[in-house]
Amino acid sequence: MAAATTLAVLLPVALTSGSSAAGETAGASATKRVAIVNFAFRPATVTVAKGSTVTFDNTSPVKHTATREGSFDTQAIKPGKSATVRFAKKGTFAYHCMIHPSMHGKVIVD
Repeated sequence: MAAATTLAVLLPVALTSGSSAAGETAGASATKRVAIVNFAFRPATVTVAKGSTVTFDNTSPVKHTATREGSFDTQAIKPGKSATVRFAKKGTFAYHCMIHPSMHGKVIVD
């Protein structure tokens, strides 16, 4: 199983990677997965409940990121690896790959 990095989206503040982040926690959270397939996020849009996580699985042969300036940055995810972001704030979070700026996705947090 690929190692995962966990990030938290608490406020619109950049966070660094690590196994967890301090701050608000949710009672019941779920995980959705987004596959990075070559040069696309699949699915391009996911909807999660506040406190849930989204895991980005890089299935392509090159590095990618999932980044929203001021909110989260997975840093470079190597092929075959993954990174997880916890969404502790409601809103719509459009993101892109810093390495390949034409790649876009969106997380909607209810």
